[in-house]
Amino acid sequence: MSETPPTESRLRLRAVLNAQFTVILAVCLVAAAVGGGLVYTTHVDPGTETETRTVSSLTVESEYVHSAEVTEPNSVFDTGTVLDGRNTYFTRVAPVLDVAVETSYAADAASDVDVSFESVLVIRNVASEGGTVYWDERETLTTETVSGVEPGETAVASFALNSSEVDATASEIESELGASPGETETFVETDVTVEGTINGEETSSTRPIEMTLDHGGDTYTVSEPGLQSDTLDEQTERVTVERSYGPLRSAGGPLLLLVGLAGAGGLAYARRAVDLALTPAEREYLSYRDDRSEFAEWITSIRLPESVHERPEAEASTLRDLVDFAIDNDTGVVEDPATDAYHAVTDEFVYTYAPPTLAIEGDEGDKDGEGGGGNEGDGEDGGYEGEAAPGAADDEAN
Repeated sequence: MSETPPTESRLRLRAVLNAQFTVILAVCLVAAAVGGGLVYTTHVDPGTETETRTVSSLTVESEYVHSAEVTEPNSVFDTGTVLDGRNTYFTRVAPVLDVAVETSYAADAASDVDVSFESVLVIRNVASEGGTVYWDERETLTTETVSGVEPGETAVASFALNSSEVDATASEIESELGASPGETETFVETDVTVEGTINGEETSSTRPIEMTLDHGGDTYTVSEPGLQSDTLDEQTERVTVERSYGPLRSAGGPLLLLVGLAGAGGLAYARRAVDLALTPAEREYLSYRDDRSEFAEWITSIRLPESVHERPEAEASTLRDLVDFAIDNDTGVVEDPATDAYHAVTDEFVYTYAPPTLAIEGDEGDKDGEGGGGNEGDGEDGGYEGEAAPGAADDEAN
């Protein structure tokens, strides 16, 4: 037995195209129209859009840099060693914390810019809930101004904190008051001011940053926010630019246009060059193939002995009729590989269905699919090949 003839897929394609010709053609034309519209609006006349651009801005960056020098002999660090960038320092061997506040700015144009620093040590007692400040002590650590700072240049203000003295000051205040209702905290607050002619305008901007100092007896911990960056005095303008599209639309439009036109042209050519409508024989063949696939589990391929064919033979019009008969009479359907015919055998009769055979254009005389050996015919209309189907003459006689 051979597999499904290669013409079956073409027959089914013709059937679909013939039944849905108008719908498929409409889809192709719509796709071509949409693709053409996308091509025009994307590549020919994309239009314009208005967008906002930043023409100038002032960005200020500030951070604390801290270190402590080892001043007391010990078995771990040499005297004079600088411990820097740590979260925790040792009070006994390196009690003094050296702090620098570093600030730089970025601007398109600037002149006569001054950067001012004012750092204040704050010791206060605050309620854990509600934020009530019971007392606070403020001490100015440094007030410094750096003049003529250029964009990208770093201005620095430095000061030192003795952790032991800070802790002693807090303890003394608590002792004098006789009570500490809240939590005592210590931090440095620095106001950084940048002022001057920036981007053609007189500008003055102040931003506070904080660094916390937590004394834990033999150690003290420094918590600082890292690099703080703020964009200030941003100037924008509205500009009209040509609209741009992504690669999906840029490539998808031409592709959709090409597919739509090719599909519509192919349909028109197929209808003009090929008769899409199936002949009765082609429809019968596809009906047989559908039945063969649907009832495959009821059919067994067996070569029948000659004695079986000595019984009277009855012809079934379709494979479906033969299978229905076999099921009703509790017998099986046999496909004889010698003849490609289907049989249902009972005690008295043999019931037979001979499948139709299609002529294959350009391949006359070859065996065609499961339909059996077809004889040479005209092969041009997709119908039966001469006397290819067993029992065909009896059907006509009946």
